[in-house]
Amino acid sequence: MGDDGKVYIVGERIAAGGNAVVHECNEKLSGDSYAVKFQLELHQRRRERFHREVELLRDFDDPHIIRFIATGVATGARTDRSKRNVRGVVQRQGRDEELPFVILMRASEDLGKHAKTPQKIPPATYLAQFLGLSKALVKINEKALHRDIKPENILVVGSAWVISDFGLCDLHEGGPDLSRVDERIGPAQWMSPEAFNKNLGCLDAIGQTSDVFQLASVFWYATCGRHPTGIVRETDWRGPAELYPVMERALLHNNQNRYQTSAEFSVALETAIIR
Repeated sequence: MGDDGKVYIVGERIAAGGNAVVHECNEKLSGDSYAVKFQLELHQRRRERFHREVELLRDFDDPHIIRFIATGVATGARTDRSKRNVRGVVQRQGRDEELPFVILMRASEDLGKHAKTPQKIPPATYLAQFLGLSKALVKINEKALHRDIKPENILVVGSAWVISDFGLCDLHEGGPDLSRVDERIGPAQWMSPEAFNKNLGCLDAIGQTSDVFQLASVFWYATCGRHPTGIVRETDWRGPAELYPVMERALLHNNQNRYQTSAEFSVALETAIIR
């Protein structure tokens, strides 16, 4: 049962990561379909991150941010994958634990899959989504740095693209940085240069410019079907010409030369789109 007093029936697994698993679920009385995310990693730091994510989601009300439905704790069997039999087959031994969960709007797919469809996404579709996502990032950055923007965390919900997965967020106020010095923070193939450098032990600061870089990388991928690796050139761009200068600046290696805030990036994007 969620904290909204409703009962949700858990269905098939949708996705899984190192710290959580996502299943489809249905509200018992209405039959409405949602997604439920169970936190599997129960160390104190991971629990704190999960609770931080839930509280952030409660506060957002934007069509381009995944919508919070309910939260709660369920008792379930957790599988132990550490033991194998003589044939090398994993022996899954369940043990009951209290697993915190959050119920969210159900997505049809993520942008990583959506952008690989045979039909190219038309500018009339992606330009409106880019603008909505950039404005959503402004709202997010008012409270926190997302730090984990990648195609798999941009979900397609109905006709809208929405930002999801706030598990690595770093709050501006109201909580400590839950990242360990030796812990990689950010999406492996989509990190900003400063995020890569920090993971190498450098003292690079991670700010809004990092979120801007990651979101612009996703925009480039959705437009061109390729990752903006290296130094981008106008001949590499497959979208409207007026958008290229905005993408180029957002993807500059030196973060001091990028847009310094997501609000600045969003305004530049909107100006290029509507002019």
